[in-house]
Amino acid sequence: MEAFGQLSEEARFHAIQVLSRRLTKPDLRSVMNDLEGSVGRRRRKSVEWIVAQTEKKSTRLRSRLSDEELVPFLVDRCGLDLLQSRVLRERLAFRATDDELDRLHDYAGGARSRGGRQARAKKIAERTWKPGKSWPRYFVRVLDFPIVFAGLPGSPREPDQLEVSPFVPLPALWGFQVELKSQALEVLSGSPGANRGVLSLPTGAGKTRTAVESLVEWRLAQPGRPIILWIAQSEELCEQAVQAFREVWTDLGHRPSMVRQNLEIARFWSNAAIPDDPDVMVASIQKLQKVVSDQESARPEELAGLGERLGAVVVDEAHRMLARSYGEVLGFLGVDPASASAVPLLGLTATPFRSDEGETRQLAARFHGRLLAARSLGDDLVGALRQQQVLSEPEHEVLNYGGPVFPMDDDQRFVEHFEQFNDFHPGFLQEVGQSEERNRALLERLLEMPADWPTLFFGCTVEHAVAMAVLLRRAGRRAEAVTSGTRSATRRALIEEFRGQSLSVLCNYGVLTTGFDAPRVRALVVGRPTTSRVVYEQMIGRGMRGRCFGGTEKCTVIDVSDNIRFHGKLAFTFYSDYWTNGHGS
Repeated sequence: MEAFGQLSEEARFHAIQVLSRRLTKPDLRSVMNDLEGSVGRRRRKSVEWIVAQTEKKSTRLRSRLSDEELVPFLVDRCGLDLLQSRVLRERLAFRATDDELDRLHDYAGGARSRGGRQARAKKIAERTWKPGKSWPRYFVRVLDFPIVFAGLPGSPREPDQLEVSPFVPLPALWGFQVELKSQALEVLSGSPGANRGVLSLPTGAGKTRTAVESLVEWRLAQPGRPIILWIAQSEELCEQAVQAFREVWTDLGHRPSMVRQNLEIARFWSNAAIPDDPDVMVASIQKLQKVVSDQESARPEELAGLGERLGAVVVDEAHRMLARSYGEVLGFLGVDPASASAVPLLGLTATPFRSDEGETRQLAARFHGRLLAARSLGDDLVGALRQQQVLSEPEHEVLNYGGPVFPMDDDQRFVEHFEQFNDFHPGFLQEVGQSEERNRALLERLLEMPADWPTLFFGCTVEHAVAMAVLLRRAGRRAEAVTSGTRSATRRALIEEFRGQSLSVLCNYGVLTTGFDAPRVRALVVGRPTTSRVVYEQMIGRGMRGRCFGGTEKCTVIDVSDNIRFHGKLAFTFYSDYWTNGHGS
């Protein structure tokens, strides 16, 4: 059976056969060149280069895969999105039989060409490719690809069969959550100057549920039932909030209060239109900023109309609040971050601080210096939550591989970036992610872990994350990669596969540090060095949900001992007292 979001071995083998039969070696190389784009610049190496170097069996420089390896690599590299490549579709059309070419060229609704085979193939490739729709499905059928290569539609349809479960009430809030809810209600009901605060709990300890419970109870007590605006950084975080509101509101119908009215929750991200009059509006900061800055249409005025009924604002991942986008959006809505306002503002974050002390003070000022904390847990918050099995017990390991020295000081750009942001320059991370010794050690360690351990891998770059997924698949492990370039539908499907534990390793770069909810993560491999404690805590927080919250009893965290020459310390070195095995190795 085809896994939703990843390839079965049968589909993979079939696609390899089709491509091997239809395309020449120059065809494949032209597709590779298009796929890798401009990554061949001085410092930046391609996914193919990283894979070839990591797998090399001799000391000979191997910057490319052999011709025989190109087809399997392409299928492993692209997965279900293989035919997203226009160059590949054009090459396939050009090499098609006369009958196949005619059938593709004459398909209804497409532009026609009066030229020869090359011109007709180009017209075929230029047709709009909407994954999962009629044209991609027709294309793959004509050329004998498995139907899964038509891709996942942007909004997959509902299943033909619907399995309905009986109502399962939400578990009661824990004592520390009740305590925090009481504090949140004080903030929401406070007067200007006393109506802001940051609710902080470690990732996995239920801060979203706590906040939603607080907001729903507060709203039910308000006259006119004002709008709650929930702002988040990513689609995953937005959808997580939507589901939390849905679950809590459904649960209200079975509590003594017996709430019976409907709650209208509006999703406002991606291509969504401004809702008319929702009860709750969950929005991405990117979408809000785009509307606010759109001065050539009526859209800002429409948003301002919603703002007139605004009752409360929540900023998820509140440690990002200093970004200009938040200031612009909140200021437009009359909730000036720099001064008091009538609309309460509640922040949520596992890391209520910044790497820079001055920025931490500035962040605190945005919320009137009020941190909502569960005092009942004592000074050792994490220890108390682990004891209650709300959080898992992280067992730490440092991977020592005896690799090369990475001299950050050799490039002035890297030095200036570090001085400004107190973390590594993307170009420096590229160099680290291209080390074959390092990647070989990472690959070996990943393959040593049980295949039934859901494992997250954090890469140095997009190429590094994708290459590691390809290397794992070539070694027989079910692995996929998600990056900022992954289609939303594909990313959602792969995350669901990972949650369902049919995917062993999910490699990523830059998209799963926040808003990613997969409770049963058993291992985290931090393949990206960082000096930022905020970034580091966001990464390891993905595996910290304990058994009482649907997670795991233990989580293995693997860091890499890189020989980086710079003035500072890697973030994981500050956590020697955090690990349950009492040391960092």
